[in-house]
Amino acid sequence: MSLSGQQIEKMLHEFESNTEGVLGCSIITAKDALLLAESSQKFERLVIQWLSEKMLSLAKESLKQLMKEFTLMSVTIEEKDHFVYLRPIGESYYAVIITTKEENRGLLEHNIKRLLQKLAPLMTD
Repeated sequence: MSLSGQQIEKMLHEFESNTEGVLGCSIITAKDALLLAESSQKFERLVIQWLSEKMLSLAKESLKQLMKEFTLMSVTIEEKDHFVYLRPIGESYYAVIITTKEENRGLLEHNIKRLLQKLAPLMTD
């Protein structure tokens, strides 16, 4: 079963609304970082798309230089007051989640993992 963009955005909005510390979340394609869905109006779509593409590109290029075979599992940027998480959803998509640092990082990671587990079986090509 695959979800429509509106259904994905509804799930993301519920996640953002019900998870302390989450400022915004989006889903992008793994191939070209094309934005599929977003829940927040706090961040510009083009900025999220550009940031995601750069994060994926830099992480993959770095790993390629270090090892022949690799599987990119996640990218996290830590800023003074925020985290930006890039987490895979299956092979075709990534979640981009922007949070504050006010909440417990372990709890944020747990809640992100639960969201990805809900989305993964529903987001098929």
